[in-house]
Amino acid sequence: MPPSKVEEPKYTEDEPDMPPMGCGIMGKYPVLSVLVFAFAGIGIGVGMSYWEPDNMDDKDTALKWIGLIGDLFIRSLKAVVLPLVFVNVVLSVVDMMQIGRAGSIGWKTIALYILTTVVASIIGIISIVSFRSLFDQGTFEEDGPALVSLGCNADGSYLAEQADGSVMCSSSADTADSQFAITDVTSAFVKSSSGARNDISLSDTIYSGIFTKLVTANIFGAFNSANFAAVVMFAIFFGVALGRVMETQRMEGQSYIVSFFKELDKIFIQLINWIIMITPFAVLSLIIKAIGSREDLKDAFSNVGWLVVATILAMAFHFIIMHIGFWALVTKSNPITYLRCILPAQTMAFACASSAATIPMTLRSVRSTGVVPEAILRFVIPLGATINMDGGAIYFPCACIWMAYLNGIEPDVSSYFLLIIIATIGSAGTAPVPSASLVLIITAYNTVFNAEGTPDGFEFILAIDWFMDRLRTTLNVTGDAMVSGMVASLCPIDEEEDHEGSALKEAPLESPEIEIVEG
Repeated sequence: MPPSKVEEPKYTEDEPDMPPMGCGIMGKYPVLSVLVFAFAGIGIGVGMSYWEPDNMDDKDTALKWIGLIGDLFIRSLKAVVLPLVFVNVVLSVVDMMQIGRAGSIGWKTIALYILTTVVASIIGIISIVSFRSLFDQGTFEEDGPALVSLGCNADGSYLAEQADGSVMCSSSADTADSQFAITDVTSAFVKSSSGARNDISLSDTIYSGIFTKLVTANIFGAFNSANFAAVVMFAIFFGVALGRVMETQRMEGQSYIVSFFKELDKIFIQLINWIIMITPFAVLSLIIKAIGSREDLKDAFSNVGWLVVATILAMAFHFIIMHIGFWALVTKSNPITYLRCILPAQTMAFACASSAATIPMTLRSVRSTGVVPEAILRFVIPLGATINMDGGAIYFPCACIWMAYLNGIEPDVSSYFLLIIIATIGSAGTAPVPSASLVLIITAYNTVFNAEGTPDGFEFILAIDWFMDRLRTTLNVTGDAMVSGMVASLCPIDEEEDHEGSALKEAPLESPEIEIVEG
């Protein structure tokens, strides 16, 4: 059963659960206002990136205050979004169990997310390989041994090796005889480095990045550390347990916990609505700060230009194949109309580079389509923000293969297959926060090409990650929204069933009658 016709997104003052983004004309044209502010932010940001005042602190101070609205916007969203996700997932699971669709919806959702991620990694490899003839092998200086100077008790005095091999204190640390080579036997210096970790194996990535991240030892600690994967997993099982208790005790519509969660849901939605009203200004602020703080825009993109082009091309193909073609095949409806409704979520994703922070806007945008039931909406999108990383699945193989050619390595077919597996599994273990994928790129490269440490040329990946991360997040959020529409089509819930599930949370609580018997 294909979803019903997608309606134009409308945000009016008459809808208390969906206030306008902004006020006045911005409230009447929310999508246009966000796009206008985004393009204005790009223009102003590029201009500020070329601003070179006599005192560079003046530029840093200006960007800090310009980015204040955006920073407060993201902080406010992060404060509310995790408890909102927990409540929404629990209520969604209870709703689906009450109408008998929890298993069907859950398995179809996971299957679709895995399918889109595998396709994304394959498209990424095909795209980057098609550009391999344009890549140049880089030249890198050989790293010398790690050198240290050892100070003596007297200020400015250092140990120095004498001609006869003895060691004594000297007054200079700049000479060769006062510098000693060290061997980092326990990798203590590597682990304490301020850069990306380069000593993590693929086994550690899967073990710690997926399994231990999914099952937390302390749910309150998971909330405190913003571990979305653990919170979503706990919420799913909490909802299943709550649904089973309601079934066994015949508590339909009379659960105090469900009613309490329903009230919390309304409170969090109200808070989110207040925050979302400043979205256009937050988008402007975030983009100006992100682009304006870069002093090497031209150099950064010139070094890795073909990697950027190949990645963008792969993302475009993935969008056309999966988000337009496959979506139309599954739902038997026009994807363009649906995509128009999620433009605010895509713009928000590009601005903040965080799938987690974009969840409220994604929920709002998909809800405005009118084709995804609440029970599916509240389950699929929070889960997608945790495990659906199509953008990362495309970029990880692209970055690894580009660095391989840069280092004079010719990848073979087995390397491509291994990268597909690593990208599919590893991307699911990536946190839904900015720049969380850098460690996985190093891990994947070292695993596939039998290397150690940080690959030569990784500094180019770091230089453009602020931009590529925004593209990845935008594709991830788009995938969450499109999968929710496909699940709604594959697991149709009519309005009466959806209303029935919602009514379970709205039914008034009845106080139990207690009969006191003397005796």
